[in-house]
Amino acid sequence: MSRMQKGPVHMLRQNWSKFKDGNAIIRKLIRPQKWVHPKDRIVRWKIFEGDLVKVIAGKAKNEVGKVKSIDKLSNRLWIENVNMGRMTVPKLNPSKINPENQDKTGGWWLASVLKPIHISNVMHIHPDDTNNESIPNNEKRAVRSEWKKIDIDGNGTMRWRRVIAGTKTIIPFPSKPKEPEREKSPFDTSAEVARELTWDITLDPPLPPGVIDELRTPHKGWRYNAQHKNRPFI
Repeated sequence: MSRMQKGPVHMLRQNWSKFKDGNAIIRKLIRPQKWVHPKDRIVRWKIFEGDLVKVIAGKAKNEVGKVKSIDKLSNRLWIENVNMGRMTVPKLNPSKINPENQDKTGGWWLASVLKPIHISNVMHIHPDDTNNESIPNNEKRAVRSEWKKIDIDGNGTMRWRRVIAGTKTIIPFPSKPKEPEREKSPFDTSAEVARELTWDITLDPPLPPGVIDELRTPHKGWRYNAQHKNRPFI
């Protein structure tokens, strides 16, 4: 019997090593994440992907951006076009992309990448300033948020919502991204062909061997012998 999991997955302790990738080049490209003890991780995050937040400390102070991704194991997040940095990556062969640049092959170069920001350096933007483009980003109000049960419908049903700390002003959840429309392919099966009935099944004996094997029960219907089977339950 498997042990029942308690709490979120990111709160469990896992094996961690900065040498788990093995290859030195892979470790150069994919920086090992900073390990944080489970007791220091945030149990319930108040910032989600797609939220508009403001940096309140650090090199990117007063910058506003949308959360691109979060890492619950290290209490860090990435914000679009905020806290940009450089990372040394191997050069691709430009001749495969642009035949004119035949001389620039091999070596390493500096690529601009997003650097993570600790969640303690980030706060929500006030809902009134979120869509107000007349206010500069450095003047938008950063507010502290908390989880609170709010009666939204007015019928007494309490639901958890993110609100500004000490108030009942709700911070709306970010809208879900639209699923990309799947492009039609000439190899797709049409709906008419999929709905077409190509085999008339019948229950009259003899049934096909495949149907008989599918209907056969491999296990006995009763686990005990006849003596226990007829024994009354007390």
